[in-house]
Formats: sequence, C-alpha cells, structure tokens
Amino acid sequence: MKMVTIRGGIVAIAAACALCVTMVGCATENSGNVTSEQDEYSSVEQATIATRTVTFSALFFQDQAPEDVQASLQEQGYSDVVANEDGSYTVTMTVDKYNDLVDSMHSSVVEQLDGIPNSEDWPTITAITYDEQFSNVTLTTSSSEIGLQEAFVPLQVGLVSCMYQQIAGQPVKCVVNIVDGSGAELSSSVYPDALDEAQRDSVTAN
Repeated sequence: MKMVTIRGGIVAIAAACALCVTMVGCATENSGNVTSEQDEYSSVEQATIATRTVTFSALFFQDQAPEDVQASLQEQGYSDVVANEDGSYTVTMTVDKYNDLVDSMHSSVVEQLDGIPNSEDWPTITAITYDEQFSNVTLTTSSSEIGLQEAFVPLQVGLVSCMYQQIAGQPVKCVVNIVDGSGAELSSSVYPDALDEAQRDSVTAN
C-alpha cells in the first residue's frame, strides 16, 4: 500500500513539472554555443553559455515506449535527444529553458513536501520544515515511535530532494529527520546513501 503511495508521490512531482519540462532531470552540464568577451581592462574572459545538456532519469520513463518518450521530449523543445542504455535520456536545451526546469522542479518539490503533513496518506505527520535546497528536512510526528506509515516518508522526501539537487547543480545530500512532538529525534536518514543501488545511480549519475 505504502510503496504505491511513494511511487505515486514521485510521479506527482513529474506531473507538476509538465507545464515546463514534463520530466525531472538527473544531470546537467554546459555544452556548445560558447562565446566569450574580454574587457580591455581585465584579463578575465566573460563566457556566455547558450545551451545546457540535461540527462532525464529513467525513473520517470517507466512503462513508456521509447518512441513516445522521444516525441514528448522533442515536443517540449529539446534537441539532440539521446536514449541511454540505462533508460535515461540526454537532451540539449537553452539556458532559459534550463532555468525554467530548475524553478519548476523546486516549486514541485515544495508542493510535494508541503502536502505531506496531515494528509490522508500520512495522517501522523503533523509538520515539516526544510531549507531552500532541501538538504535538511525535519518531519514531526504525533507518534512516540516510528510506525509503518512513517517508515516510508523519508524515502519519498530523500529521493525527490536529491533529484532536485542534482539538476540544480547542488551537492546531492539530504538528511531527513523524524522527531516527536517534543522535538526528540526518532530517526535520521541520509540520502542518497539510503537509496537502493538503482535509485542512487539515478540521482547521482553525471
């Protein structure tokens, strides 16, 4: 039951990003169309990067035919779409589109995290706090110990947080703490270390 909830939560983030990017990316790098200008009073060149390469995680292409994925990415305005052996896809986009990707991903993660407390899926979670880059997340539970319902929340939080960090070019690390109503720590998990191998590879691949 809860494993379905977790996968559904992750897919919900991808859906929330659909207006701008459809899928969530895993790795980025500068590429192509590089120009530079040098100020006559400085020896430092000012480079202008016009495009960005992004690899979209295989996690968000499950049960989708390759031709449908290719078409969807091309419809979003991405070029040089390459299907990788691990099921991920690498594309090229403009810097403006990349910035929209990061912004929409951040908004989607915020929406997902803010929807956890007092929800139908997580009724014992009463509050959540996190920093701007989702490197530290604290969940408050009304329970005095970690039950089955709370046990899976850190996985959902850690996975989506790490995916955002990777695409945003931030250090990929999210510490998820669960505390009781008095603030006493009940559990602490560090992601991506706590993910299984396939999930860890998906959020840390360069």
